[in-house]
Amino acid sequence: MIFFKPEKLSEKITKFTALEDNSESGYCLLKSERDYAEIYELKYDSDKPYLVEGLIRSAFNFASLKNIYMGRCSCKNISSFLEKMNFEKNDEYYFNDIPTILTGSCCK
Repeated sequence: MIFFKPEKLSEKITKFTALEDNSESGYCLLKSERDYAEIYELKYDSDKPYLVEGLIRSAFNFASLKNIYMGRCSCKNISSFLEKMNFEKNDEYYFNDIPTILTGSCCK
């Protein structure tokens, strides 16, 4: 079983740790601002790429519960995952409204 554990590091930064069989397999860092939430770091075990989408969804679901509507991601190491999800890309980062990000990517 996989569990995504949130941990508040500061007023604006929350760490989400992916725990699989009580072992840490990845994490992401989410910065919450007034107008948006941004995942700016995401690390995962290379043999467990399935954790990436779970970390992203957990972080943005958390942000939505804080009434944040827009989400973005500036991580360079997960571009292929973001392109398969409901993100749009500009020069600096991937972005979209959080409800759209959370809707799924089954048809892409």
